[in-house]
Amino acid sequence: MYEGVAILQGQRVTIDAAGNEIIEYPAELARQVFVKPRSVYANDFYNAANSGLRPALVLVLTSAEDYQGEKVVTYKGTTYTVLRTYQRPERDAIELTLEERLENGR
Repeated sequence: MYEGVAILQGQRVTIDAAGNEIIEYPAELARQVFVKPRSVYANDFYNAANSGLRPALVLVLTSAEDYQGEKVVTYKGTTYTVLRTYQRPERDAIELTLEERLENGR
């Protein structure tokens, strides 16, 4: 059973006059999806920590079709960055491993 709702935030990439890439997260590209939260497995947490990553949460989406490559997810008021995705072979669900976003946008 899915226990909550997360917001997947799409992005728009534009290039300014100087050739710099500008990434925006407009509200019209945000979508709500049903999710089931779960903890990060200890092994995954420690392996990621060795690479300088800090996974905080895994969200399981009801269907792999619900995920369209978004890199930003908001769940229960906290904004996360998608570190990795995993589609379970035995079912259609997809897992998103998330890291809490820092002030600088990472």
